[in-house]
Amino acid sequence: MARTSRRPQRLLTAVLVVLVGAVGCASRGGPGQATGSSDPASSVSSGPAACGQSGVKSTVAYRTVEGVDPDLTSADVYPVAGVCDAPVVMWVHGGGYRIGDKANQIRDKAKLLNDNGWVLVSVNYRLTDPGQPGSAQYPDHFDDAAAAVAWVEANIGSYGGDPSRVALLGHSAGADIVSNVATNPAYLHRQGLELSALRCAGPLDTEGFDKVAAGADDPDGEQEQWRSALGNNPNYLTETSATMLVAPGIGIPPMIGVVRGIPRRQQIETAFLAALRSAGIENTSIDARALTHNEVNTSIGAPGDTVMTAPVVAFLEQCFR
Repeated sequence: MARTSRRPQRLLTAVLVVLVGAVGCASRGGPGQATGSSDPASSVSSGPAACGQSGVKSTVAYRTVEGVDPDLTSADVYPVAGVCDAPVVMWVHGGGYRIGDKANQIRDKAKLLNDNGWVLVSVNYRLTDPGQPGSAQYPDHFDDAAAAVAWVEANIGSYGGDPSRVALLGHSAGADIVSNVATNPAYLHRQGLELSALRCAGPLDTEGFDKVAAGADDPDGEQEQWRSALGNNPNYLTETSATMLVAPGIGIPPMIGVVRGIPRRQQIETAFLAALRSAGIENTSIDARALTHNEVNTSIGAPGDTVMTAPVVAFLEQCFR
């Protein structure tokens, strides 16, 4: 993805700050805006939010791919009212690589993160539709997430975010994507970035950490999902299994994960965290055995949650400190 100089943007910032005065930090401008209203969970704005603008979501195009629905390479940005240089949490949805959307189960997360003073960027990516020409295949999903990170690094200042403090979190297939982008430098390298572009990461609940150990007897159907989405790479079982990609000294950021599900799943998730520790990478885990796979996602920020919200917030506080 082409990268542009920020110097003109910074000059524009200085002019705008003078003009807006006490209104707050001025926007530095950014591409890819859509139109909408002020509901923070269901609308989009006509432009990037200035620091001080309250509760306005913007939808942006983080990349353009010929022949691909622009919505699939877009993200929703939820800025924080009255805050500049806020930490940024990126969220990658699940859906077996085939379905899902950046708006799914996002309301509670947006409120939680904004209330803590953090910008939320919820990311779409190309989906796999087996048998359809042009359907997303390896490495499209990973490259899209990496391109979204690059967009954030280059543009999030226009929305009150701090590009030096970015966390990348995801659930299910989104967790598999996050784990690959955060452990295999190749995806961010293609965007001109290092793994250090991520301050921390949170792949939440996937057997994809070790697709070999997941085995053929797969009650959740994940093997077939991985095969249809990633099987154009004949070595996908090993080359997209994050446990096998972990190595010391390559910049892998601190991580948070969950442990839940059937014993095999728990073993896979525990082994990934153990591989991180062996490589000297800080990590923490959440005991989510009381939750279903879907509840791991929907519990984050949900009123009354006693499992996911507090440890996720504590991890992010440490990450951004």
